[in-house]
Amino acid sequence: MHVLIVDDSNVSRILLRALLESGGFQVSEAHNGQEALDQLDILRPDLISMDLNMPDMDGFEATRRIMQRRPTPIAMVTASANLQGTQMAMRALEAGALMVLDKPVSPADPDFQLQANILINTLRNLGTTRVHQPMQINGENKEIETSLATWRSRPPKVVAIGASAGGPQALKQLLPQFTTSFPLPVLLVQHITPGFTGSYCDWLSQQTTMPVHQAEAGHTVQPGHLYVAPDDHHLLLNSELHIVLTKDEYHLCTRPAINVLFESLASNLGGNAVGVLLSGMGNDGAQGLARLKSLGALTLVQKPASAVVDGIPQAAINLGAACFVQTPHGIGETILRLQPGH
Repeated sequence: MHVLIVDDSNVSRILLRALLESGGFQVSEAHNGQEALDQLDILRPDLISMDLNMPDMDGFEATRRIMQRRPTPIAMVTASANLQGTQMAMRALEAGALMVLDKPVSPADPDFQLQANILINTLRNLGTTRVHQPMQINGENKEIETSLATWRSRPPKVVAIGASAGGPQALKQLLPQFTTSFPLPVLLVQHITPGFTGSYCDWLSQQTTMPVHQAEAGHTVQPGHLYVAPDDHHLLLNSELHIVLTKDEYHLCTRPAINVLFESLASNLGGNAVGVLLSGMGNDGAQGLARLKSLGALTLVQKPASAVVDGIPQAAINLGAACFVQTPHGIGETILRLQPGH
């Protein structure tokens, strides 16, 4: 597997090269985003490890241009303690990067080997992920309008969204349609590296006028508010609409897991919920969404052609878990049409 390291620091490139070559990767290097672009068609890497703050062209702009020219799995590698860097990383996720990862520090650090193993294993998984530039699809909701009577007659109590790699691009299209007057609470499980959730919530606050919170145990969810699963905790909702957080075992190698949230809604709210699955790799959320659908919930899945990564949407479709398959904007329109007056 061929990885291109893009970093202006000689020390960082030497360290990353040693780690990745020890993990069996073929490694090439670029000193900044412009150099990466210049080499892209020649090297044709399987994946890219991208730094953020670089001269001539930073990681955000390089990511944007690479995803337009030759879509490639990109991981942003930065320090979670660097506030400016994490904010730029959120913009890079919006531009099409699949993941943000904590940069390993000195080998003398007691957590160095753990960070190194996470980096190697994550990049190995990313290197097998198929990515593409999402297609623009219009006029998809014309036939859905007449099909919503069932769910209008039994209004849902909550909207639950699951997203993984490519999720920020989808949420950028979906969330602006929801405002503080939206009559339902919205819960979100987004697969993201621990340490970056706070910056991710800040970024989400720029996409919607709804107040955005990291979910806190015991709080009652409120209409027109967005609640995000915190680092390393599963997010659940009980029958009284109180948030429950657990550190139960990893589900499908992840915590928080989308399936855990969906299963809690199925157990406690039955069909009185809307479940949404967006872009991502793997299949987390597909089974839980199928259970929600079987109980009568409205289940909405992102159209694979509109997703940066179509693994999770396609897994849900293959299970028959989707009531409707739509673009993120179309999903937002469908949810709004559940409300009186729409």
